[in-house]
This record gives sequence, C-alpha cells and structure tokens, in this order.
Amino acid sequence: MAEDQNASDLALVRRIKEGDEEAFREMVERYHARIYSLSYGVLRNAEDAEEATQDSFLTLYRKISTFDESKKFFSWFYRVALNQAYSRARRRKPVTTVPIDEYVPRLGSDGRGSPEFSAWVDGVEDEVIARNLAERAEEFIAELPEPYRDVIWMVDVEELKPADVAETLEISLPALKSRLHRARLHVRQRLAEATAVPPAESQGARANRVAP
Repeated sequence: MAEDQNASDLALVRRIKEGDEEAFREMVERYHARIYSLSYGVLRNAEDAEEATQDSFLTLYRKISTFDESKKFFSWFYRVALNQAYSRARRRKPVTTVPIDEYVPRLGSDGRGSPEFSAWVDGVEDEVIARNLAERAEEFIAELPEPYRDVIWMVDVEELKPADVAETLEISLPALKSRLHRARLHVRQRLAEATAVPPAESQGARANRVAP
C-alpha cells in the first residue's frame, strides 16, 4: 500500500516538474489536510497552521525540482512542512515547554510497565468525557519539547507509521521509539493529574457535604 502511494506521489511529482498545474492542484488536495494537521500540532493555532500549510505548498512548488526521486516524497514533503511550521513558530512569542524529566519516571531499558497512549481513553463511555480527555491530551502534547512533540503527534495523532516518521525526522527507529515512549509517559502522567479527584472531592467528602 505504501509503495503504491509513493509511486502515485512520484507520478504527480514528475508532472509538476514538467509544469503541469493540474498535478500540483491534485497534490494540494491529497496532502492539504495532513500538512495542516502537522502544522497545527506545532503551532496550536488555526490561522498560523493554515498559513504554514500554504507556505509548505509554495515551497513545494518552488523546490520540487530539487526532490531526489530515489527518496520517498512523503518523507521529503513532511520535512519541508515541519521546517515551515517551526520557522513560523520561531517568529512568534516563545511558547513555554516543560522539562520532560519532571513527569517521566526512570524505567528499565525494556520499558516494561508503560501503557500505550490510547489506553487513557479506553473504556470511557461518555462521549463528552472522551472528547475532553482528547483535548487535554493535545494540550499536554503541546507542552513537550520539540523532539518529543513531533514524534507523539505524528505517530499517535496522525497515525503515521513509526518507520516513516523516523525517516521524515532523519533519526533512527530506536531513537524514535525512545522519544515516543517518554512522550507517552509524560502525557499519561499529566492526564492522571488532570483527571484525579482532589481529596476534598472524594466520595466521603461529597457525602458529608450533602448529608442533612
């Protein structure tokens, strides 16, 4: 499936290189939503994300001739989009991030005991609660330093294959898995803090408060 997608992308790339405007419009339709999502993951602002997306396609149009056709177009273009998003982010007011080590416990090299990111919404029957948890998770992802934020957003939110993300970010697959593991632990801990019932709101306290 991935090979078919790459072949289809390459066919469009060749047409764009030849000046085919329709091919460029097809490429925009194919990747706009995904590039916007990636940009939003970095910028956390709809207007900025849309502008970064437009910048990405403009860069694609201008630099498509430099694309090495022996590589995956998908990885090359995502790298372009990341660069555009971070370039725009650097021009804005700095965003505060948190040291990941404050929330990530030290674990053995095998990483046992770490639940998957998606486990935090498993079993949640109330749609509103599930949606709120998802929104809070995105907030906590945004807190992460760039290397961790990229991998968890691309793998867990955009559902890209880890191998493709590693290629896009130009890191090894083991390095990606390590970052992803630590990022998930951070989000897990922050969600636990956000959803914990304060002592004063325990069942006993509530019962005492409403008792006649």
